[in-house]
Amino acid sequence: MGQALMDKFNKYWEEPNNVIVIATILDPRYKLKYIKWGFKRIYAHEKATTEYNLIDTELAKLYDTYDMHHRHEKADNYRSGASSSTTMDSSSLPSNASEFTSYLSETSLETSKNELDKYLDEANESLLNKNFDVLLWWKLNAHRYPVVAKMAKNFLTIPTTSVSSKSTFSTEDRSSLKPAMVEVLVCASSWIKGAHNDNKVSLGVELVDEDDVESIPFPKSVVGSN
Repeated sequence: MGQALMDKFNKYWEEPNNVIVIATILDPRYKLKYIKWGFKRIYAHEKATTEYNLIDTELAKLYDTYDMHHRHEKADNYRSGASSSTTMDSSSLPSNASEFTSYLSETSLETSKNELDKYLDEANESLLNKNFDVLLWWKLNAHRYPVVAKMAKNFLTIPTTSVSSKSTFSTEDRSSLKPAMVEVLVCASSWIKGAHNDNKVSLGVELVDEDDVESIPFPKSVVGSN
């Protein structure tokens, strides 16, 4: 029994879900330190180091992508807002001074330490705070970490989940759909497909769809009423 459970665990976690991992990093209570600690607990030393480095690299590439978009947006806003005043003032400046002013404008967004590093280096929020609201935290700190805040907005959402058809339609009580519910779903599917095909097929012609789970005949009078 124990081995079967371990085999199932390894099957689902052999390859980490990087979306969930990155979402965890963007929680200021955990950050990258929690991932490093967690990997050491579930993997051997070499495996933990490899997985951690992969996540670290992927996180850096992801940040670079968001940062590039943010810089373009900010640069466009800066140019549109300062274009008129720059045109008026640059005409009165010497050539070198004008070029240096343009250089300062282009490099004004550059910093020696990027935003992600600052976020990760800052002390973690306390796990003892039971009323901590991660979304509220990012709302209040978005002005400090605008790029990372955009990442958090995209990743700190409700993750999608999937359930295998075997579990969904299982006859066991723990997770199953009752026969009546299955019939309702199949019936609804047939009605929806029928509605999409009303304008293409004349009445009285039986539609055959290989994807249909079950063929449910409808009275002609009911179909005709659509």
